[in-house]
Amino acid sequence: MKKIFAIAALAVASVFGTANAGNGYIGGSIGFMHESGNVSLFNESVRATTNSFTILPELGYNFNNRWAIGTTIGYEYKHFNGFDTDSHMFEFNPYARFTFFRTSNNLVQLFVDGGAGIGLGSIDYGDDDDAKTGIIWNVGFRPGVALNFTDSFSMVAHLGFLGYEGANRRAYNAGYNRKGGIMLDGNNVTLGFYYNF
Repeated sequence: MKKIFAIAALAVASVFGTANAGNGYIGGSIGFMHESGNVSLFNESVRATTNSFTILPELGYNFNNRWAIGTTIGYEYKHFNGFDTDSHMFEFNPYARFTFFRTSNNLVQLFVDGGAGIGLGSIDYGDDDDAKTGIIWNVGFRPGVALNFTDSFSMVAHLGFLGYEGANRRAYNAGYNRKGGIMLDGNNVTLGFYYNF
C-alpha cells in the first residue's frame, strides 16, 4: 500500500513540477459531524450516534480558465457511540475539474469535479482484538462553487455527489455506504479554502 501512495505522490509531483508558476492551488477542508439516526452497522439497520472527523488537504493545477486537475489526500475518523466501533480511513481522490460558468470579474465560479477515489484503513470492532482492513471507493461527479475573493484566496464548496460509493464487507459492517445515484445529504457537502499560487 505504501508503494501505491508513493507512486501517486510522484505522479502528482511530476505534473506540478513541470507546471507554470501562478496556476497552482493548495488548500483543503476540515470537518466534524455528530449525527443520530439509522445507519447500516454489522449488516443491520440500527439507531446509532456517530461522531466523524475529516481532514482533506488538496492540491491542484489550472491548465486554463476551464480545466484543472487535482487531488485530495485525507484522513477520516468515525466512532459509533455505544457500539465500540472505530474506523480510521486514509483516502486518495484524484479529479478533473471543468468550470462551466464564471462571472466577468471572476468572483463566482461554478464547476464540476469528475473523478474516482479509494480509501484504505483499519476497522476496530471493540470486542475483537485485531483491527480489520476496510476498503472504500467512489466514482462520480461533484458539483461545486468557488468564491474567488482575491487572485490568491478562494472559498470552495462541493454540493452533493452523483455516482457510486462502495465498500468491502468490513467497511460496510462499520457503517460505510454501498449506494449510487444523486446524493444530497450532509455527508456530501464540504467547505474548504484555497491559496492560489
